[in-house]
Amino acid sequence: MSDFAFIMLAGGNGSRVGWDIPKQFIRIAGKTLLEHSLDCLASAFPQARIIVVAPRDLEDITRALVEAYPMAETIIGGSTRQGSTLAALKHLAPQPPTNVIIHEAARPFLNKSILYDVIESLEHFEAVDVAIPASDTIIVESDGIIQSIPQRDKIWRGQTPQAFRFNRLYSAYMQLGPERLTGFTDDCGVVLAADPFARIKIVRGAAENIKITEESDLVIADEFFRLRTSKLDTNMKGIDLKDRAAVIFGGTAGIGKAITQVLNDAGCAVHVASRSTHCDIRNFAEVEHAIGQANKDFGAINFVINTAGTLLKKSVSEQEPDDFAEQVAINLVGALNIAKASYPYLLKTKGMLLNFSSSSYTRGRGGYVPYSASKAAIVNMTQGLAEEWQDDGIRVNCVVPGRTDTEMRRSNFYNEDPATLLSPYEVALQSAKVLGLSTSGTIIRV
Repeated sequence: MSDFAFIMLAGGNGSRVGWDIPKQFIRIAGKTLLEHSLDCLASAFPQARIIVVAPRDLEDITRALVEAYPMAETIIGGSTRQGSTLAALKHLAPQPPTNVIIHEAARPFLNKSILYDVIESLEHFEAVDVAIPASDTIIVESDGIIQSIPQRDKIWRGQTPQAFRFNRLYSAYMQLGPERLTGFTDDCGVVLAADPFARIKIVRGAAENIKITEESDLVIADEFFRLRTSKLDTNMKGIDLKDRAAVIFGGTAGIGKAITQVLNDAGCAVHVASRSTHCDIRNFAEVEHAIGQANKDFGAINFVINTAGTLLKKSVSEQEPDDFAEQVAINLVGALNIAKASYPYLLKTKGMLLNFSSSSYTRGRGGYVPYSASKAAIVNMTQGLAEEWQDDGIRVNCVVPGRTDTEMRRSNFYNEDPATLLSPYEVALQSAKVLGLSTSGTIIRV
């Protein structure tokens, strides 16, 4: 099927999320939700026409984002979801497509297989909905009293995209009129109201095709993006970094040393900085000097990689205030020093800053609380920098290795079976692949 257009609904105010901007403009994993949703459509059908429906007061922001998608155009929506759909239908009406597919910008996890299934089903039906079976019991209430409990196996939860013959949907809108349209929350409902006997095909969706509605959904979405990016192709061949240059902080031991070797083998020029080379990342001037020297030697810096860190396995009551200060200074302040000193060089090359966190960032670990807390801060820092540097073209990502056989780990965790630990070279190979990613603000687990 070739004659179809997409409508991307991006006109909501996102008030339930609790942010001061509509949810479709919130950045996760380096892009707005609108961009993530557009990416799926554009990558699956690069020539298809896309109508992006924007809020009137955010038209300029929307147009600026949509400029990166040549087949997309921005129009102003209505005050309701159905008003926005109607605005898009009227915009298409002078030269209508045979079919129209409607998706919500606040659903950034649409996968191509669902999209292809929808389009295939539209060959045989005039309307198609995407839904998944309800996992919870549904209760129908009135005045706080249960009226009925429908059989759960007959209850499905609607998602998008929804697809229609253009004329069928447009005529349904015209038939119902503006006043009746306000009572609907999706477009299949409009078609059924206009024709109760309409046969609408259900295509099974996916649990991860969530709609960002509440503030808690942002946390779930962030984790989904991390899981997606973690699925790097472990068999990917040909890491080629010829004519590139990198500075690796902490590159004389552990994971940093392994990355140094991997990058050298891939043809990348590498400058190693650590305390053994007289660069203490707690000292901004020393960090600035190291990067400046590398730039002088190589002519440009494409990657800055920070693997430096310190861990002290003792309870908080056993550690001294100076122990806290040292761990925070190296693990967090040092990372900020590296970021600040790297900025002007990565700006010139549109390069990448690659940070390293720890699997303990997701939940504070007893026995090494300052370390866990500082590594959680690195994830937050990565996401914040990715947003700050988005318009500059600098990518900022973070690798989260599992338990890895390094000198630092061996000195803190005794009697671990090496067979249960990752090799630093496994982490290094995956990290080298991350350097080739076009995304920013992503957290990659190894």
